[in-house]
Amino acid sequence: MRKGTKWTLWILGLMLAAIFINFYMNQYSFAYALITVLLFVFMGWGFLAKLKNDVRQHEDHHRREHQSAFEDIDRYTR
Repeated sequence: MRKGTKWTLWILGLMLAAIFINFYMNQYSFAYALITVLLFVFMGWGFLAKLKNDVRQHEDHHRREHQSAFEDIDRYTR
C-alpha cells in the first residue's frame, strides 16, 4: 500500500472514531461539524478527480486532432 493511501485511511478512521465518540458524549454540534468537514473533503476530492479527467480528455482530443492533421499532410504529400 502506498504511503499516501495509508495516511489517508488513518485520518479517515480517526475522523470517524471522533464522530462516534462525540455522538456518544452528547456533543452533537462538534460531531456534525466533523461530518461537515468530511463532506467538504470528499466534495473537494471529487471536484479534483473530475477536473483531472476533463484535462486528460481535452489533451487526448487535442493530440488526436494533431495526429490526424499530420496523417492527412503525409497522405497528400506522398
